[in-house]
Amino acid sequence: MTPAIITAINDEHRTIAKLLHLIDRQVTLFNESETPDLDLLHLIMDYTQAYPDLYHHPKENAVFRKLREREPAFADAVDALLEDHARMPQVSAKFATLVEQLIEDATMPRDVFVKAAMDYVDFQRSHMMREVGDVLPAAARILTAEDWAELESSVGRQEDPLTGGKAHYQKLGELLLSEA
Repeated sequence: MTPAIITAINDEHRTIAKLLHLIDRQVTLFNESETPDLDLLHLIMDYTQAYPDLYHHPKENAVFRKLREREPAFADAVDALLEDHARMPQVSAKFATLVEQLIEDATMPRDVFVKAAMDYVDFQRSHMMREVGDVLPAAARILTAEDWAELESSVGRQEDPLTGGKAHYQKLGELLLSEA
């Protein structure tokens, strides 16, 4: 049976993947000299900074650290993911700032924005692939029922604002449902 934390993380990864797809679509429009939905991009980055950066990654960190404790062979992979998580808020903020600048009618070369967006999306996707490809499956296999119980009690539960009915994210939630 898959531990509840792993199920929650995988659900959150599906949401993040859909958000990255929405960013891709808007950047494609921008790259083709069309007008992207900057409000949507701003909302995605606002959500990213309000939930995954603050709650999703710390939850994963707890699992990763426990895996490293149980199986030192995963130390390098875990340390790389923890390093990514430490950088993630700055990576998100950098792209969010560019979106905000465009909303405020700043002029910037189109290729600067497109490259920043693609760098952000590629970083996120690559990071998630390393998590779901190696480390999370190893944690599911190696960690004990006691480990999972300890993790459950230590990480707490934070409701995802997309599924928690926050009006601020209503448009984003509806778009994600249509992506299903």
